[in-house]
Amino acid sequence: MLNDENDISRRAVEACYRTRNTIVNPIIDWSDDEVWEFIRKYNVPYCELYDQGHKRLGCIGCPMNTVTQQQELDKYPKYKAMYLRCFDHMVELRKERGLDVGCRGKWRTGQDIYDWWVGDTKTDRDSMELDFEDEE
Repeated sequence: MLNDENDISRRAVEACYRTRNTIVNPIIDWSDDEVWEFIRKYNVPYCELYDQGHKRLGCIGCPMNTVTQQQELDKYPKYKAMYLRCFDHMVELRKERGLDVGCRGKWRTGQDIYDWWVGDTKTDRDSMELDFEDEE
């Protein structure tokens, strides 16, 4: 079974056929309020980012985060710079290999890709996609 974390079909006890492990989800049906009530009642340590308004934690710049990617990357400028370097490197490699950079020719630089990725309003995010089908 695939264990999609937010899937409504999750159960208290599941079998993972890939690892052959039994997975126990003891709080699968708890509400957010019930989780926080338990944390406060038993003084369970938790990440301070929740106190800063985060509802979900993960990678910096993750599109699934509860704050916008742009807000988060503005808060962590070194991560933003790394993303830009990676996108620039991707553009260089695709050009070296004779491949289209992507987005029907609208992406020319790493900044173009970054703007699309964080949902910059100057770009039409829904109409821009990177086509990797031409890679072998």
